[in-house]
Amino acid sequence: MSEICAATVLAEIGPTVEALETDGHLASWAGICPGSYESAGIKKSSHIRQGNHYIKQALTMSELIAAHSKDPAFSSLYNRISQRGSKMKAVIACAHKILRIIYKLLATHQPYQKEKALGLRQQF
Repeated sequence: MSEICAATVLAEIGPTVEALETDGHLASWAGICPGSYESAGIKKSSHIRQGNHYIKQALTMSELIAAHSKDPAFSSLYNRISQRGSKMKAVIACAHKILRIIYKLLATHQPYQKEKALGLRQQF
């Protein structure tokens, strides 16, 4: 994520995330949460919500860069979802993942760790 995108996200969210209970609330406020429309067990098309335009634009632009980078946490997610369907759905899914990581970093005050982003767990 570039410094400008990170500054934009921090300017919109604020230095703390105490006002938001979970990362889902932040994603919903930003308009990055995936929508679902299901009726009688049949899944229909879904759209993302209208949210904070500045955060959404910063996250999608940084995700387009991260999807083609060497970081396996985002490039593998982007490739896996884009093979199933739309490339824009993959961008939104990865932007949602970036926003959840940002929330966890701000809430716990810990540095970013690639192993946790990949979802790897150490087995003893």
